Amino acid sequence: MRLIIAEKPSQAQKLAAPYPSKKKKDEIEIASCARFPEGAIVVWAVGHLCELQEPSHYKPEWKSWKYESLPIVPDRFDYRISKGKSKPFQTIKKWLHDRSITDVIIASDAEREGEAIVRLILRLAGNQKPLSRLWISSLTEQAVDRGFAALLPGDQTVPYYHEAMSRACADWLVGMNASRAYT
Repeated sequence: MRLIIAEKPSQAQKLAAPYPSKKKKDEIEIASCARFPEGAIVVWAVGHLCELQEPSHYKPEWKSWKYESLPIVPDRFDYRISKGKSKPFQTIKKWLHDRSITDVIIASDAEREGEAIVRLILRLAGNQKPLSRLWISSLTEQAVDRGFAALLPGDQTVPYYHEAMSRACADWLVGMNASRAYT
């Protein structure tokens, strides 16, 4: 069975619409069909489930806003689950580690932020399963089915993820340092 990860609930519904499916509380189950002979599970994020850690995560002295502690530049950037978003993360993680799941389809928006949303979830959840990427710009039933018929290899869209991570880290560095320096 395949696991399909959408960016948001409405997108998940449209991804399942072309196929025989049943919506449950936290996922949509696609029954065995020509496109998914073993069936599939569609789960969703609710936008950004993961966020960069606060400065105090790296060094306790970075908790207080002191000019002397600037610049704030961690050796690496760590992520955490955003407050209030643990439930959708846990649902995705549960399915990622389910033995019946053979591979994962990243089905978020076809752009860098969509790529980052799902890949960060996969990273924090410890995914080890093979990835492929649904890359479509329309959610009509015909476009969805054509997209699932022509999935991209998972490594083909990794540069979008790196681009989004670079932007997020740069924004964090500027925001944390400039805000504190200005204040």
